[in-house]
Amino acid sequence: MARPRSPSAPRTAGDVGRDVEARFRRALLAAPDLLPGGSSVLVAFSGGSDSLALLHLLCGIRESRRLRLAAAHFDHGLRAGSAERAARAAELCRSAGVPCRIGRAHALRGGQADYRAARYAFLAAARRRAGAARVALGHQRDDHVETVLLNLLRGTGFRGLAGIPARRGAFVRPLLGFGSEELRDYLRAEGREWIEDPANLDARYRRSRVRHGLVPALSEYAGEALRPLVAELARHALEADEGLESRARRQLATAGYRKTPLGAQIARFGLLRYDRAARARMLRKVARDAGFRLSRRGTRAGVAFMSGGTSGHGVDIAAGLRLEREFDRLRVRQRRDPRPDLEVEIGETGSGREGARIGGSRYEVRWGTLEGTERWATALPGSAIRFPLRVRGPRPGDRIRMPVGSRKLTKLLNERRVPASERPGVPVVVGADQKVLWVVGHATRAVESPDPERTWFAIGVIER
Repeated sequence: MARPRSPSAPRTAGDVGRDVEARFRRALLAAPDLLPGGSSVLVAFSGGSDSLALLHLLCGIRESRRLRLAAAHFDHGLRAGSAERAARAAELCRSAGVPCRIGRAHALRGGQADYRAARYAFLAAARRRAGAARVALGHQRDDHVETVLLNLLRGTGFRGLAGIPARRGAFVRPLLGFGSEELRDYLRAEGREWIEDPANLDARYRRSRVRHGLVPALSEYAGEALRPLVAELARHALEADEGLESRARRQLATAGYRKTPLGAQIARFGLLRYDRAARARMLRKVARDAGFRLSRRGTRAGVAFMSGGTSGHGVDIAAGLRLEREFDRLRVRQRRDPRPDLEVEIGETGSGREGARIGGSRYEVRWGTLEGTERWATALPGSAIRFPLRVRGPRPGDRIRMPVGSRKLTKLLNERRVPASERPGVPVVVGADQKVLWVVGHATRAVESPDPERTWFAIGVIER
């Protein structure tokens, strides 16, 4: 019988490989949502040591976790020999029994942020084509530590100190608990060769300077403890950030936070109950929900407007995102060029239904025979109608006859406290003579005393 290895005996290549594989399996068991069993996974594969280690670790659990693997490599086309490296990356995948899709940039310009955006756009498209539930990225602990330090140098809060998230949507990073060198030791133990990326040594890139300059300098003071200490700081920052985020969600709920097609709305006085720091975090969360990330300047401008802004005014808090006050509510609205309205024309006879788009909002208009499920419905006297009817948005000069006299639509909607941002989306029914017959949800044209012999025209509207 083989004798157990002495604790003082040197570790063999097999020991290194088994240790990394066992820790990888435990990490996935501890985070089951990272790579769910039975799912399809796309590996973002550069051919470097990190992505190669990830590929083979996933291959090692492919059968036990019933994973379907594919890979994708993005050739930025920025350096000589990039096409050859892409071909080599595809070959490494094929030798592991994993198909690899190659994507190539065309005339890619800009800086690191532009390259990253192009790479992630390619990976997102490749994931959709592959029908994958997750995209596995090869970021490891050293990348994580470098990100924390880079964020610290830029100026950051808890979210930046938390470093690289293990998961963001479909993108996951299963290797954050492993150092770069131990992943290379694992590959050496397996006899596998990776592709060196010359960009990793390019001093033009800030991350490269942090990796080869700042981290070694800090290690002179902290020694080998540097990376574990920074990773521990990131873990505490993440816990603090998640706690504050949870509180912000509860605070927003009590403030009547409601998402809308172009942003969100919140009760202003509900927000003013909290201090500036809490309001700032709530505002940043609302912006993230809308797909925006606020700068410190945008956050400060938004928080100041919450308390001092007047109704009918607003402030830009990010490129394409605006905070506005409308009566006692605050609205966060994306500034988009709305598509042209799609109006509905209704003839004199029969029944029907047709889709409409008014001020960016979508509706279904029904007439003649209604189903009783319409959100708004009315009956117009046949003698007061001049066909064809038209369902459109409000226009300057529109008026409606009320029992107390004629009223401008702008004044009517203001009295009904319809926010200015919503008024273009209020459907208006007019006749061929352009007289307003119905302001949907608000007023119907006043007519003479009802006549039992009169014919009526039913019309209803559903908001989509």
